[in-house]
Amino acid sequence: MWRRILAIFDPSLPRQVWLLQLGVLVNFLGNGMVAPFLILYLHYGRGIPLALAGSAVALGGITAVTSGLLAGTLSDRIGSRNVLVGAMLCNVIVYLLYTQVTVPWEAFVVGFLVGIGTGAYGPSSQNLIASLVPPERRQAAFAQNRITAVVGLGLGGVIGGLIAARGLSGYLLLLVLDAITFLTIAVVVSQLPAGRALPRAATGGSYALVLRDRAFLRLVGLNIAMVTGGIAPMLVLLPAFAKGQADVSEPAIGAIYAANTLTIVVAQLPLTRLTRGHGRMFVLRLAALTWAFGWLICLAAGVWLAGNVAALLIGAAAIVYATGECLYSAIMLPTTTVLAPEYLRGRYLGAMGLAWQTGFMIGPSVGGLVLGA
Repeated sequence: MWRRILAIFDPSLPRQVWLLQLGVLVNFLGNGMVAPFLILYLHYGRGIPLALAGSAVALGGITAVTSGLLAGTLSDRIGSRNVLVGAMLCNVIVYLLYTQVTVPWEAFVVGFLVGIGTGAYGPSSQNLIASLVPPERRQAAFAQNRITAVVGLGLGGVIGGLIAARGLSGYLLLLVLDAITFLTIAVVVSQLPAGRALPRAATGGSYALVLRDRAFLRLVGLNIAMVTGGIAPMLVLLPAFAKGQADVSEPAIGAIYAANTLTIVVAQLPLTRLTRGHGRMFVLRLAALTWAFGWLICLAAGVWLAGNVAALLIGAAAIVYATGECLYSAIMLPTTTVLAPEYLRGRYLGAMGLAWQTGFMIGPSVGGLVLGA
């Protein structure tokens, strides 16, 4: 097992990629500490109703859609490093503002602002990775990035659960720590090359050219559906469901996300290999079915169980769900980079980021209404 885990950290990748992955690890450590507990902070820490808390968190998807598209264009024009540093500095400010939220309208304002940095992160960081390695090494670099991110999320979830158990003071500490991680990645990324500048004649493309790629547009639509029904609810809403419906503690919620992370670390490479030779849509259908099964397990835990027993069953669901995540990640981003011409790669990634943010806008908003009912 450990050989499989260590194999992903390819020593032949450039030093700049390793430095970037260090920043990614720190960044997702902060994300893992805060993301599962943000709605809990707004609801239990600040007394904001669940439906409003879910909608406030989802509101960032509106600005993220715009910032992601803009980041794709700017990454092609001025370098993805500069865009990424700016996005992280925006996140530092916004997450410190989150500590000052006390009433619903403030949560909506800050939630709206969160989308600026969040939307710009994906296209700029992915394009930066692609610019730092030759085409034949990109699959290894993206795989390493994936593993580094989920390790950070898992560790962050465990740490965040222990800190969040302190109540409001714990939630506030998590937000400050998250701001520090964003500042750290901004400093780390600023030491990297800006990314290979494209010739001026090659930067004349536009999103109109992306919209002509019908195969890619179908992939974007599919990604919206999968993020809305699978990824966003798991990351944002499952903690509120587990705590409110099944009386699962914050430390147990952190352990659930750790189980999800460990499964991805162990299973990502083997499942990626198994997908080779199979149709891309078949693999994505299998991922969706796996997620559906995981949700049914969560539902059973919430209806019939409570406390530690419910936490164990939800943890099992997180492991099942993680296998679907591995299948999803083996297809979605690599397919995007295959379809994209080099001079439009930032815009293709920006459009896929739009799909991601749209799902995170719809999923928590609708799910928050359901939880509130």
